[in-house]
Amino acid sequence: MNKKISEISQRAKFIFKVLVENYLTTGQPMGSKSISSKINYELSPATIRNVLNEINLHGFIQRDHFSAGSLPSDFGLQFYAQALLEPGQINKNEKQLIDSTNFSDFSEEYEKITSILNGLSRQASLIINNERVSKISKISFHTIDKKRVIFIVENEDGTTTNRLVETPENIENRDLNIISKFLNKFTNNQSPIQIEKNINIFLKDAQNEINKTTKILLEQGIKINKNNKSEKFFVRGLPSLINSKIDTDLDTLNELLSEIETGKMASKMIKALKKSKGVQIFIGSNTNLFKNTNLSMIFSNYQTKNGLTGAIGVIGPKRIDYQRIVPIVDYMSEIISNKK
Repeated sequence: MNKKISEISQRAKFIFKVLVENYLTTGQPMGSKSISSKINYELSPATIRNVLNEINLHGFIQRDHFSAGSLPSDFGLQFYAQALLEPGQINKNEKQLIDSTNFSDFSEEYEKITSILNGLSRQASLIINNERVSKISKISFHTIDKKRVIFIVENEDGTTTNRLVETPENIENRDLNIISKFLNKFTNNQSPIQIEKNINIFLKDAQNEINKTTKILLEQGIKINKNNKSEKFFVRGLPSLINSKIDTDLDTLNELLSEIETGKMASKMIKALKKSKGVQIFIGSNTNLFKNTNLSMIFSNYQTKNGLTGAIGVIGPKRIDYQRIVPIVDYMSEIISNKK
């Protein structure tokens, strides 16, 4: 929010907060008389009209005509979420449910996590896992016979991969010496992408001493298939969006579902969350995550103790219960961040 908006008067913030929370509860606009009644006539309708005019200058509200009641705009809802929202405390039973869930192996528990979020929020739930590509700590090899060599790839996370390479011609000592030379120089504690780059450089620099057999051993035994799409995206409860009474057209909802299924949404969300910490709220047309102006997203980043990063959250109508769901998402991300 810019400086001009941050200087909005405390009285205007108070009136706007009343208007927004009424909208979130009822979906109905409020006029100056209704607001005055809501605050036990602490301010007169005439004073409130003047305050609403001030709020309107910032683009926080929308009205069909001058005498109609006011509704918060998407921009106004975003301001409310960032500056005025007072999240409640997580419910004791909700906290106990999260605490009692045994996440024995986080990397295998995505469905369980989304199921809990879906049940607690009664909205669509999501988890993004931006997987860290493990570095290669060591590569060794052993000859099986004259045409077969087995390579053993050890990753920094403790996992190993065995790879058997068979060549059409006999493997000579010179071939094995060249492979040893490369392994001693270029593989320890490097990513698959770095190893691939070093193989290409090595092949170019040593092309006069590398024959067909050596090249096969390098490319098939050492070259690691890198995963260009490391994000994992799990969604649960999408039918709740379709079956809910959200005021939206089917085309925009189908577009959202398509972006979720194709993985485009995951990429957008990871990009949006990289510069943020804690719970983030994206509302309607005020975000470029989706064109559907009647939806909102509540997300929080996590980073596990072994470095796995991502985000969890929910998608629902923009009149979602922010006060209740924000602490649920926040606590869930805290629990995940403490996992290995």
